[in-house]
Amino acid sequence: MKYVFVDKFIEDFCEHFDTPSSVLLSQNRSRDLVDKRAVLAFFLRNMAKMTWSEIARLMNRTHASIIHYAKTIENLVDIYPHIKEMLTVTYKLYDPYKDKITTTGSDMYLALLADNDRLRRKVERNHNLIIELLNLEKNGTENKKQKDKHSRAEV
Repeated sequence: MKYVFVDKFIEDFCEHFDTPSSVLLSQNRSRDLVDKRAVLAFFLRNMAKMTWSEIARLMNRTHASIIHYAKTIENLVDIYPHIKEMLTVTYKLYDPYKDKITTTGSDMYLALLADNDRLRRKVERNHNLIIELLNLEKNGTENKKQKDKHSRAEV
């Protein structure tokens, strides 16, 4: 990621909409999360002027998904008031960052930031899986399928 303060902006976005960033960036396809992702992708593209691939890397998606999100928002903003409201709120959240979100200069720095972000997300996922596995074992309700699912956690 080559932008400064984008992570902080995303944290503020998630906090305002009561959605943890790990959930927002997960593979969950619930309508509410998809709308939030689409608004965030649209906003990062149009206001922060990030590239499709940068947004995709940041949101753990493909660039094609990000393009689809942006086009979807363009088509739905006039139809659905909740999306228009989400965009309005996002513009207000962005105001303190409009002069701070800038590109950085060092490619090595960018690579380290991207690696750090990926590792942080992996650690969060593994931590959640471990807690879930411990709870299942504690309750004695673990079955083979659940155990197999958790034993394949990323390392």
